[in-house]
Parts: sequence; structure tokens; C-alpha cells
Amino acid sequence: MTSELAAAWVAINLIGILGLLVFTRLKPWVVFISSSALLYLTGILPLEKVAAGYTNPSLLVLILLYFVSIPLERTTLVRRTVSAIVNSGRRRSILRLGMFSACISSIINNTAVVAAMLAPLKKQQYIAPSKLLLPLSYASIVGGTVTLIGTSTNLIVNGFVQQAGYPSLNFFEFSAIGIPVMLGCLITMVLIAPRLLPDRETQVSSATQEYFLERQILNDSPLIGRSVQENGLRQLEKIFLVEIIRSHHTMAPVSPQMTLEEGDILVFSGDVSAFELLDDFQGLASPEHFDQTVRENLVEVIVSPTSGVVGRTIKAVDFRSKCDAAVVAVRRGSERLQGGLGNLALKAGDSLILAAGHDFSRRNEAAADFIVVGGIETNRSLSSTREKAVFAGFGVIVALGATGFVPLLKGLVVLTGILLVTRILTVDDLRARFPYQLLIVIGSALGLSQAMFDTGLSQWIGDFASTYLSGLPLLGALIGVFALTWLLTELVTNNAAAAIMFPLAMSISAQWGGDYLPFVMAVAFGASASFMSPYGYQTNLMVYSAGNYRITDYWRFGLPVLVVYSITALTMITWVYGL
Repeated sequence: MTSELAAAWVAINLIGILGLLVFTRLKPWVVFISSSALLYLTGILPLEKVAAGYTNPSLLVLILLYFVSIPLERTTLVRRTVSAIVNSGRRRSILRLGMFSACISSIINNTAVVAAMLAPLKKQQYIAPSKLLLPLSYASIVGGTVTLIGTSTNLIVNGFVQQAGYPSLNFFEFSAIGIPVMLGCLITMVLIAPRLLPDRETQVSSATQEYFLERQILNDSPLIGRSVQENGLRQLEKIFLVEIIRSHHTMAPVSPQMTLEEGDILVFSGDVSAFELLDDFQGLASPEHFDQTVRENLVEVIVSPTSGVVGRTIKAVDFRSKCDAAVVAVRRGSERLQGGLGNLALKAGDSLILAAGHDFSRRNEAAADFIVVGGIETNRSLSSTREKAVFAGFGVIVALGATGFVPLLKGLVVLTGILLVTRILTVDDLRARFPYQLLIVIGSALGLSQAMFDTGLSQWIGDFASTYLSGLPLLGALIGVFALTWLLTELVTNNAAAAIMFPLAMSISAQWGGDYLPFVMAVAFGASASFMSPYGYQTNLMVYSAGNYRITDYWRFGLPVLVVYSITALTMITWVYGL
């Protein structure tokens, strides 16, 4: 195959990836691994170069950080801190919360930080969670940009830098830009959050806990033949009968005089903590028969945007065989659901209450499809001694890596080994939480980047940029790279955006004859600029249902943050690198 034809094939491959990610529901890892397979089968990329992407040091560091974050999530430090943070006025509380979560996110995976703080913030009584959870997500994002290990995006970009033959970025390479960005965004959020974010806890008292659940009337139930009013189903506290499903027909609204029949499915909406009230009604049981399990093992999860269950009904998914769990209740932001649980088509960001079996936390399918925000894993807190040991060990490894005394990869290997030997971390934990999708996406993207350089496609892109964009100043090209990376982030997630844009940015930077690092930073910070959608960044999705948010909340609150983030990042990039 000629170099021109090979370059054309890689270009088609790249366009195909982008099209599939934007216009289909295919999982990113499926798209990227298919890309790698095509590059290998067509002879464009030899096997050793395909495999090299999966052994990139930055990728291995990222995987190990995911493992180490598991016991960190089980510490009580974050949960104890919440009560100290949220005990004063709104602006002061938002400032404290933002500073704490941003600083912690600079050294701990920001997804773990949000997961640990989500439940305590929802339960505190001082300030409506809707005023706090979106600032929590945004603060964790901007805090992650401060160091090399704060966000997976920075590590991914560093992996591309190493693959391109340049020295690895140091631990604080991002700090000169990230710290001003973090401070600017925190100040902006403190000023606008009290005014722009909703106060839905006080506006709609039941909305913050409004889940969708159902019960079925058994054949020997004394409820049969009596009206809804006579059975006392209209005066339930914190829970409301919204519809009855009879022989596949939905009846709503429900009249107090409606007579109940055998097999009727009663659909309720309200506070999930009140579902135990329904146990007092004889002959009224869950269609899944999981009531006892619920009382013993309840877990809240959020449907991931890359989950295979998106677009499928709860009945079609078969939760029992897939992840040893049954769906108790569903919540979708402030949207009122209808039609029964079984027929409900799931969407990314849906909050599910699951009755989980013993194998739930060990099922790879569950780990890949759902973000666990409460219950099984978050309740497995470490003892005080082990908690201190975990923090001390992690702190030492990060300090040694940051100062260059011990490579971060080696330190994390040692720390992971110690955690396994002491049983603070188990093999089951590794199996359940192994981020294979992320590994495939990044490993395949590294291979695609290599193919772009090897076939000359990157050079062709650079020549094109030089010919048609030569009238732009260097700053204009930099802004273009940043803006395009941000747009892709909102469309296809941050990791995929960084993977697609890095080779293009390097090609463009070569044509201006300057330092490549400004363009590297433009990609890194552009890929983390996810403030306008719940789907571009995982932490945004985690707070979506928990905060009872709507898409418009992200637009209204996220736009000012995005503007400050972008202006500060681009200004600092030009100043730090003397452009």
C-alpha cells in the first residue's frame, strides 16, 4: 500500500470514528477497538505498534490511579469534612466546598472525590443540594487540571507527548495555567451560584427525592374489590399513587373511587425512603419480589453515557442476570416518569435504586454500565488506622513522584501491591473496577495517533493548515485548537476529544514553527472544559439527577464558568510560553 493510500485510509478511519461517536450510540471503546483492528488488518499499523499503545507509561499510571482510588473512596475524611464546610452562608459554603474539592481533585481522581461527597451533600440540611452539587462537579474538574494526575485527560495527553518522542510532562507542568484557571472559576461560581442555580428543595419539596417505583396486587390480597380510597392508598406520607397498569393498559390519573383488581400494578412516585410504608398493605408486593433484599442491600447508581443499557427498557435489560440486581426505583432529574418501570427506556444520567445481590460489586458489567454513588461500595468504610495509612502511603508516593525521586509508575505499583497484601484492596475490587473501556479507548487512540504520524497524514494536515490558515496569527490557531477540542468534549466526552485532537494540534503547531507545548496545553485544557452539558464529563453526569437539575441549568450556570475558564486558560498559555 502506498503512503498516500495509507494516509487516506487513516483519514477515513478518523472521520469514521468521529461520525460514529457523534451520531450513533455505539460505545466509544467499541468504536476505537474497531479502528485499531482495521489499522492492523490493512497493514497500516504492525502488531507491535498496536500493542505499544496499551503499555504506554501514562496509561499504566492512570489505571493504577483508578485502583488506588478505590480505598480512598472508602475513607471517611471527605464525608466528615462536608459537615464542617456546609454550615454557614451559601457563598461561604460554596467557596469552602469548591476549594476543598478542587484541591483534593488535584491529586485524587476527581470522579472519586465527587462520589465520596455526593451522598453527604444530599443529606445535609443547611443548603439545598441543587445549590452545591454542580459547583462540586465544576470545582473537581478545574482542580483536576492543576497537576499531571488530577484528571485522566492530562495523563492521556502526556501519553501522546511521550509517544510523539518528546520528554514526559512533569508533575506540575499544568500548574502555572491550572491554578489561575481554578481560582478564576471558583470566584465566578461563588458569585453566580446563589443566583443562577435552582433552589428546588424548597420550591418542590418532594422533587429532590421523587423516584418512580411500583407494586403489584397478588391474587389473595384483601385490597381486591375495594377502591383506592377505601384501601388507604391516597393518604400515604411522602409517596403518591400516580397510575395503575391493568392488562398492559395505563390508567392515570388515578381516581380515589377506582376499584383495584388482581394483578394490578400500582405505580408510585415520591421519596424512596417511604416505600417501606407499602409493606403494611397485605398482598401488595414488588413484581420482582425483592423487598427483603432491598432492606438489607440498597444501592444507588447512575447510568453511564457509554452504558449498553441506554435506550433499552428495564425489562429488556434483565438486571438479575446482568449484574445480580433488581430495579427498585428510577429517577430522571425533575422529569415526571410514567408507563411503569418495566417499559421505561433508560437514558444516560438516570438515577436507579437497585436491590443488589452479593455479586453486584464483582460484576464487570455493573462497573462498566453504572456509576455507584451510594450503598455497597461507599458503605465499606475503612478503620481509622487503615484510613490514615492509605492517605499517608498515597501522599508519600505522590510526593516522591512529584519531586522526581521515584517515578510515579513505580511508586503506584508498590503502593498497589501493599494495598493488596494488607487486604485493604482485594482482587475482587480490581476485577470489578478495572477500567477496561478506558484502557481500550486510550490504547487504541495512541495507535491511531501513531498511524497518523507514520503515514504522513499529520504532515498533510499541517501543510493544509499552513496553506489555508497562514493568515491567522499563532494565537488564532491556538484558540481554534482549544475551541474545537472543547466542542468535541461536549459531543463525545473528554477522553475521546483529547485522543482525536492531539495529532491534529501537533500537526498545526509544526507549521507555525513554535513550541509544541502551547498546543498540548490547548488540547488538555480544552478537553477538560466541560460545563455546558451533563454528558461531556463523568462528574457532571453524577450530579445530574442527584441535584434535580435540568439541561438548562448547565447552560445557564456553565456558560459564565466556561467563558472565565477559556479566557484564563488561553491568557495563561500565551503568557507562560511567551506567545
